[in-house]
Amino acid sequence: MADSAGIQLGSPAVGAAGLIPAAPGAAGTEGSGAAGGSARIAAKKAQLRSSPRPKKLEKLGVYSSCKAEGACKCNGWKNQNPPPTPPQMDQQSNTVNLQEPCRSCSHTLGDHVTHLENVSEEEMNRLLGIVLDVEYLYTCVHKEEDADTKQVYFSLFKLLRKSILQMGKPMLEAQESPPFEKPSIEQGVNNFVQYKFSHLPSKERQTIMELAEMFLNQINYWQLETPSQRRQRVPSDDVVGYKVNYTRWLCYCNVPQFCDSLPRYETTQIFGRTLLRSVFTVMRKQLLEQARQEKDKLPPEKRTLILTHFP
Repeated sequence: MADSAGIQLGSPAVGAAGLIPAAPGAAGTEGSGAAGGSARIAAKKAQLRSSPRPKKLEKLGVYSSCKAEGACKCNGWKNQNPPPTPPQMDQQSNTVNLQEPCRSCSHTLGDHVTHLENVSEEEMNRLLGIVLDVEYLYTCVHKEEDADTKQVYFSLFKLLRKSILQMGKPMLEAQESPPFEKPSIEQGVNNFVQYKFSHLPSKERQTIMELAEMFLNQINYWQLETPSQRRQRVPSDDVVGYKVNYTRWLCYCNVPQFCDSLPRYETTQIFGRTLLRSVFTVMRKQLLEQARQEKDKLPPEKRTLILTHFP
């Protein structure tokens, strides 16, 4: 995700020249781009999923309450000899002893993972993916400086943490389900193009459709400014309404780009006129400015498309 000090007025996440998605974050946490954060998490997931089953049980045991007789209240197995932080990859051992006692309750690792005895390898790997997303969100919570963003990260962290305890079943169950507004931005833009330009010759109409697709793509990867940033820029704006949309965008569009345990939706498919109005002015200004700055890098046909027709 992008650094918290970086983006002030929203940011184009798609280059005018190449239509390549950029960073999937609105404000500051670890990493500085989609490729960085997402690739690191994906690599960690692949490594963990290729580990022997006992190693997977050890990882999940940390997030599993004790099942020993006597109603033990321990909420997760704690290693007697925790590995160094950060872990030294060349010194890691794959040897896991299910009889290893918990530092907190003294019951064994096996007592914490009895509910996983008959779980398939596929389900085990899915749970491990949630675990790593939880750990990444924990880092996000502690590194994030913006209060609104931090609160969303913390809520998602708790949700996924609970999901592990319940075998990964409840996902965003307590939140409103998309779409949030009808017609969606995508439907509205496509209806507008059909209404306004259907009379044009085929070639010109195709140009308009390409521009509409480009516009929708920009919105899907646009980095929303935080409510506090927007409050400073537009003091008279409906900050409450914007904050609701910002929270939904983080939960359903932004965070799922790097925490794939969460369901992900395209911004243009679940938001409508309200969000579009809140980002359109600043987005239009920054996109055209970016296009002008990069015009020499653009192929001639794309230069005409963007600088002449896109406005």
